[in-house]
Amino acid sequence: MQLDYLLKLIHSALPPETSMKGDRLGLQVQSGRSKVSSIMTTLEVTDEVITEAQNNGCDCIVTFHPLIFSPIVSLQDSDRVGRLCSKLIRSEIALIAVHTNFDAFPKGTSAILAHELGLKIERVLVPDSKHNTFGIGVVASCRTTIDSNTLLETVRKVCGSPIRYSGGVNIEVRKVAIVGGSGTSFIDDAINSEADCFITADVKYHTFHYASGKIMIIDPGHYEMERFVPQALASLLLEITSEKSIGNPLKVICSATNTNPVSYYA
Repeated sequence: MQLDYLLKLIHSALPPETSMKGDRLGLQVQSGRSKVSSIMTTLEVTDEVITEAQNNGCDCIVTFHPLIFSPIVSLQDSDRVGRLCSKLIRSEIALIAVHTNFDAFPKGTSAILAHELGLKIERVLVPDSKHNTFGIGVVASCRTTIDSNTLLETVRKVCGSPIRYSGGVNIEVRKVAIVGGSGTSFIDDAINSEADCFITADVKYHTFHYASGKIMIIDPGHYEMERFVPQALASLLLEITSEKSIGNPLKVICSATNTNPVSYYA
């Protein structure tokens, strides 16, 4: 498939205008390619991910976290971004980034976690102004009212990590607001949604204080909230390319590499 046509299909499904201001989307490293035949999806690019793509014969990586975010002054192996860009170019592997436009996707980051937690999505937390079904975060309801400890244990099991949390107003939980990844800037939206709990990542100490007496907060970790994204991206890419492929369909696989840079010591 032509690389520019693949980009067109991706942007048709995930409109760039639904992303947050200043995000970096689309083709980040072309690596001399005009065509691609095999794609690997990943949460982010690491040396191990590129090696995995090479070993699987993939000539394109679609990443959730953009590799290039700030302007690049030079490509040097001493710098992580420079080293990885150089490795992609030498390997002739193209790199495409989708990020907050996938967050805003109706079946995107927050919706995926709500589904994994067994919650019923009611609506988007912060709707997109132009695309009715798109937006950041979701508000979801529990199938039955549960106590906060049950929710904590469910989040721990699903996300597979230690969690940080603060108690809310109610011991019982009926409604939950979710913003996958770093979503503390949406805390007022979560409070105003009348949710009993807000699940998001990278919560600062003072944010826990701010929420005290207003809403319960659960922080399972950034990677842990988004760990389901690469598989969902692979499924979406298969869906949007299968009917458009001429001849041999695109091969799409999900990276098996754990890219979490954070370890835990208990």
